[in-house]
Amino acid sequence: MSNRIIRINEWTKNIVNFVEEDLRTQLREVIKDNPGWGWNQISIQDVYAYAMNQLAPIYGEKDIPPKIKYSEGELRSAISVAMKKINENPIHRLED
Repeated sequence: MSNRIIRINEWTKNIVNFVEEDLRTQLREVIKDNPGWGWNQISIQDVYAYAMNQLAPIYGEKDIPPKIKYSEGELRSAISVAMKKINENPIHRLED
């Protein structure tokens, strides 16, 4: 058995998925544009998670802009699909 220790954290600490922040930015705008949709913390999390799963990740180093990005329209489309899906079949139901 080897005594070598591999420190993954050092190698990966600057790797980010650029889609996450871009999606959060667009989700904020969609929430502002649709105040009556019934937003609450759980539905926001469900919409965000569903939309994230519809988009392929774009990984890169934190301080280096990615060569490709999703357009605002692509991000909003993923959010719209997620809103429709969550509305039709809520993952979490809040009791009144």
